[in-house]
Amino acid sequence: MVSTSTTAPGGDAASPSGTGGSGTGQGGTGGATPDDGAATPSYEPMSVKGPAMIVLGLAVVILLGGVAAAALSSGSNPTFTLRHVTLADGTQVELVPAAVKLHTIVNNEEPPADIIGNLGVPRESVVHGVINSDQHTAQFDRTVDLTSQLAQPQVVEAYRRMVTAVGWKVIYQGAAPQGPAGADEILATKGSADGFYWEVGIVVSPTTAAGSTPYSVEVFETPDGN
Repeated sequence: MVSTSTTAPGGDAASPSGTGGSGTGQGGTGGATPDDGAATPSYEPMSVKGPAMIVLGLAVVILLGGVAAAALSSGSNPTFTLRHVTLADGTQVELVPAAVKLHTIVNNEEPPADIIGNLGVPRESVVHGVINSDQHTAQFDRTVDLTSQLAQPQVVEAYRRMVTAVGWKVIYQGAAPQGPAGADEILATKGSADGFYWEVGIVVSPTTAAGSTPYSVEVFETPDGN
């Protein structure tokens, strides 16, 4: 705080109650002016450089974090890219991602992206129903019932070629122990980033007289994780 005193026109010292008081007194005429030589406080406007740099830094951190997250997710969230498989008889079977065709079984991020994202379904197959075996009380176990216009051996071969091509290990192929009479089964397993092994079982019934082949796709998490 700067304090100044002046001499009133009458020669008396200025006082807070005097008529010739400082510039803050009511009606005073002897208040300090720039010509009195008093120091005038100087103020510098607050620089915006600091806050701007902070905002820029945060933006860079967010950008890098997004890039890193995308890089990590790209490894655990694959996109099914196998468009078709060719059978021994020359038939080309068009495929679509299971994440699209079997989307009704997905619940609370299960099956994991690296499981459902590594499964395909013949494009011409028609979904008829879903069986929820786990009922949200046990490890994931869902089955989808479908039909195909392919013959039974063609459906079996198409799924065997598909799961092998996208990294599943076929652990069984043969007669379905618990399926309808004459049904064949393919059972394959694959490890997931969630720390568990998952299995897919395809049970294919004999082709009907009408030329339709009923089959089911069961996706489940193994109880012991291996």
